[in-house]
Amino acid sequence: MDKKKKICLITAGAIELAIVIFVITVSILVTVTFNDPDVYANYQQLNLEKNGPFIGWLQNNPTYFLFIILIPIFVILALDIIYLVLVATKRGTNLSDEEQAAIAEQAKKEAREELLKELRQEKEDRK
Repeated sequence: MDKKKKICLITAGAIELAIVIFVITVSILVTVTFNDPDVYANYQQLNLEKNGPFIGWLQNNPTYFLFIILIPIFVILALDIIYLVLVATKRGTNLSDEEQAAIAEQAKKEAREELLKELRQEKEDRK
């Protein structure tokens, strides 16, 4: 991987980490400090007064909470999964075709020997 691509990936990772920390923190604050509408008649005003304008606004407007907080975290998760799959499928083996064939042949030979050994053991046990 060249230096430019590495710097780009590190920067993207740092930005992603900052977004995830922000989103999780805001989600926890919105959930924990929510004033229940069944308990308080003026819960919307209480949300704004007690929790500040941003958190209170998110508590009073669940649609914006969905678009600003929840959807970005799911998009980041989807992108991370796609990137992980791409990296996992792209990463190949460093062995040549001859080395892979030799390893496969050795594995077959060992499997045959083990199978024959087990069959002989079964024959002896039956006697």
